Amino acid sequence: MKIILALLMLVSLVSQSVYAQVDPLNTYRWNRSNAMTGRGQVDTKPWFEWWYYKVVLPETNEAFFLVYGVVNPWDEQRTLGGTRASVIFGDFAAMVQAEENLPLDTFNASYDETLVTIKDNVATDKFVKGQITNEQGELFAWDMNVEKDWAFNATSWATGRGVTNIEWYPAQASARCSGTIQSKGKTYQFSQAPCYQDRNWGNSFPEWWTWIVSNSFDKHPNTTLAIGGGKPKFFGRLHLIESVAIGLKHKGVEYSWRPSDLDKIKIDISFGKWEVVGVNRTHKIEVSAHAPMSKFLDLKFMTPEGKIFHDYEALTGDMTVKLYKRKVPLLTSWELVETLTTHQAGIEYGSEKQYPIKSLFKSQKTLFSNL
Repeated sequence: MKIILALLMLVSLVSQSVYAQVDPLNTYRWNRSNAMTGRGQVDTKPWFEWWYYKVVLPETNEAFFLVYGVVNPWDEQRTLGGTRASVIFGDFAAMVQAEENLPLDTFNASYDETLVTIKDNVATDKFVKGQITNEQGELFAWDMNVEKDWAFNATSWATGRGVTNIEWYPAQASARCSGTIQSKGKTYQFSQAPCYQDRNWGNSFPEWWTWIVSNSFDKHPNTTLAIGGGKPKFFGRLHLIESVAIGLKHKGVEYSWRPSDLDKIKIDISFGKWEVVGVNRTHKIEVSAHAPMSKFLDLKFMTPEGKIFHDYEALTGDMTVKLYKRKVPLLTSWELVETLTTHQAGIEYGSEKQYPIKSLFKSQKTLFSNL
């Protein structure tokens, strides 16, 4: 396994910069190589991609999420069950979601910049604006500016190269948002609230997925943690590994633990408690995140073929993070560098298997360990 990954690392001689003025990984990914070379060909394999935003209001702990997405953008005849453009809104305080599915011709995205439009809804890396109504006719609207702080290249040399069937890229793992949100008859105004934006794209969903993030730590407002991963397929067919990537930015220093870098990682879930340990050559991280069942929403994402993938997500969980450094190189003695806490942790577990939420919270899953 390590030999395979080491050989794959040699494929990339130059990494894509995540700090370019225009972040190419935050732009449209479908059919990109054909479009950029002008070959006139169209990729007609199953495909999905979306731009996800979340914001947590520090004064009230109210949390919201947005998704702008497209599935099978080539499939104008709707030959696959999941084909659509969609805008999704979620309010965790009210425990409500609203989704508007729209024809493909209402969707447009740019290869040259972060710019997505779906009907009258617009999303960029600098602002996001739109509105939808639910089946009861209730209006949900948003208009907010986004100021980027940090991007985490979760899969390093493998990012954007189609190695796995799904890719995750926290394009704005740390950001600050200002603006307004309307939900359930209320208007929320906020300034410099901690927010986050990431990307997912690929041909199919993983067998399972987990995600833990926060950029609002007690006494450390400029610290950011981003964890994401699962059990994807490699090269469209092989389950070579299952794991997560871990990124931490603390006091201006970036730390990472990645499967693509052959770091050691362990994940345990005893719903709703997530335990993650990462070890690299110089540092160790221990993450313990928890949220009660009452804080989780079931976010339903439709796969390209029309199956439902259930993401159980909370945005105001409690989390403790401990960062250690090795006392002596290559030895297993550790020195505690920092203990971090937050009450605004994003926590998630997803699968195509529809688990009743109550039974999930009586179960325990050791997802992966190579420690």
